[in-house]
Amino acid sequence: MDSNGANTPYVVAGAAVLILVGLGVGIGLLIIRKSWTRGLGLGLMIGWALWSVLSAGICTGLNPSLYA
Repeated sequence: MDSNGANTPYVVAGAAVLILVGLGVGIGLLIIRKSWTRGLGLGLMIGWALWSVLSAGICTGLNPSLYA
């Protein structure tokens, strides 16, 4: 990323896609309410949250320094 933040829209779009996939699909799978979809949905949401914590938000687009 350059110093004037020209890539910021791409980072925001990437973060939105990662949130949608990790949490949105996970919630969608929980709504279906079958045993295998419930496990997969919880796994997606827990994995996204754990990866956000372990990578300090860099891999999931949540780190505020990416937008500065």
